[in-house]
Amino acid sequence: MGNWLSKIPSGDDSSSRSGPPNTTNSVNIGSGNINSGNINSGNITYNTFCIYGDTNSPENYTKIMQCLYSSGYEEHRGRVRTPVEGTCTWVTEHPKYREWFENKTSGVLWLSGDPGCGKSVIASFLITHLKAQTDATVCYFFFKDDSEEQRSASSALCAVLHQLFFQNKSLHVYAQEAFDAKGRRFTQEVETLWNILVKAVAEGGCGDVICVVDALDECEEATLTPLIRYVAGLPESQNSEIPLKLLVTGRPYHKIEMELGSPATTIRLKGEEEVNTIAADVTRVIDAGIRDLESCWGQPGGLGYLRDLLESSADRTFLWVSLVLGILKDSGDGSPEEFTNIVSTTPRDLAALYTKILDKTKYPDKARLILNIVVAAARPLTLREMNVAFRISRDGKDTVKNYCGLFVRIIDSKVYLVHQTAREFLIKRSSLGEGNWQYTLGPNDSNFILADICITYLSREDFENVSFVISTSGDIEQGTVDHHIQKYSLLDYASRYWADHFRDSGDRQMEFFEFTRLICEAGSKRLLTWFQVYWFNSQGPYKCPYDLTHLMIASWFGQGAVVERLLEDGGDNNTRCKRYGTSLNVAAVRRDEGVTRILLQKNVEAYIRGRWYNILQVKRTPLLK
Repeated sequence: MGNWLSKIPSGDDSSSRSGPPNTTNSVNIGSGNINSGNINSGNITYNTFCIYGDTNSPENYTKIMQCLYSSGYEEHRGRVRTPVEGTCTWVTEHPKYREWFENKTSGVLWLSGDPGCGKSVIASFLITHLKAQTDATVCYFFFKDDSEEQRSASSALCAVLHQLFFQNKSLHVYAQEAFDAKGRRFTQEVETLWNILVKAVAEGGCGDVICVVDALDECEEATLTPLIRYVAGLPESQNSEIPLKLLVTGRPYHKIEMELGSPATTIRLKGEEEVNTIAADVTRVIDAGIRDLESCWGQPGGLGYLRDLLESSADRTFLWVSLVLGILKDSGDGSPEEFTNIVSTTPRDLAALYTKILDKTKYPDKARLILNIVVAAARPLTLREMNVAFRISRDGKDTVKNYCGLFVRIIDSKVYLVHQTAREFLIKRSSLGEGNWQYTLGPNDSNFILADICITYLSREDFENVSFVISTSGDIEQGTVDHHIQKYSLLDYASRYWADHFRDSGDRQMEFFEFTRLICEAGSKRLLTWFQVYWFNSQGPYKCPYDLTHLMIASWFGQGAVVERLLEDGGDNNTRCKRYGTSLNVAAVRRDEGVTRILLQKNVEAYIRGRWYNILQVKRTPLLK
């Protein structure tokens, strides 16, 4: 099949928002830019790319930078608490840190530490410190398991390259070849991004480059392994002389310890063993917290008696101290008896403390609903989005806090769990948890709840009357998208992620099948409304198709069960859209092997350059096992 496809000429619709038409000798399954394909008895693989031009122009710099800005890395750092004065400095004075810092060649420092011991605060502190103390270009990324754009190694490398190119504009030429060949798809490839980084630093004359990467253990498994391999191999590779240093933080997990490298390639600073220095920092945090409490309760110098109580219970855990200080701040009368009782009776174990916080809610069902939404959300929801999703009052911040207490944090009007350990406390495991909250939220159920919310929202009659302004070139104008997103609070999130939550609902997803018909009806305003918002924000320069069927939508989003159901229901399975062709073409564009096989089994044909092809018959050999 690969040889047959390679003889098919390129498609007739290669228009895009940026760059000239595709000039490669490409293979097209449908009318999109598919440059090679291979469908055989055991594997289905696809490669796609598009030529954008090779000029080193300001316009190309802008396009590359827009592709690389796939996550709000500045905002992610803003989630981290500001370090209390005097804390974190022990790291910069540590012999291991000095060894890494003073090394003239590339090197890796791994700062490990137990949960809740301030690793992210240290990482943020070191970014500021390094920028002030060196002439190096300092780049950073904070992994977080609760946000789609903070989970992948590709997002991390995109953020690093964006910062590097922003501070050294000429270096963007090292991404030009990948951008020309693959368009924005190069930003999804860890190997490509890593090679760009290494080459740019080695050859670009930009001086020393330091990358600070926090919470390596929260990177998704699929991209963590290659990232660790590249990071660990840097010091002993042929590029060991390049002025690139990496500082990574993370929990002392055995898997990372085994893969990150031996002492010969990685310098290890074990924060979990720095008992005295971390205890001293915890004391500084307690002192600052007591001063804040004294100011809050109008008792200057009157709460010093709490210091010993807090120190004796904290066990070098900043998170525990922060939570208890929050409880004291929210307490009833601020009397010595009440304060002493709170600190004395607060569990030292984080899981028990989380249980105590949640058990205090007067509305456990509402709290559980909020927690399901927060846990399953692909990105942190804003308070406006949460208000709509939860149908709660306009004063969302106070309401969320009333339901969930200190278990959630509101930062820049976005809703977060207080810490990664809180997420781990909630999500179901094979073992049973203690109490009414621990290990009680199943991912399928949480996604089912959000899928229901999103699909119900997109089914609103309002969206039968929404119109988008389309330019003469066929592009959606950003102003009209922004207008509708501002007007309809949950439209952006629901449009982007309903299909993900539908998929991740597991066995329950087909309970929504009839509801998806309403928002995926070909040509309907409801479909055009959400799909244009999704397309504008996720597909970059490519023009939005307006003639997709429900079968094509299901094929696009990899909804195999829906594809099977629609094929069983009958209809014209070979309906085609102008840009992509049939649903089989769409599945090929998306590189979805499972959906492709389902469509092939039902003899759905491909439409290529004005001709119909039954792929199974053309191959003349069995394509399916």
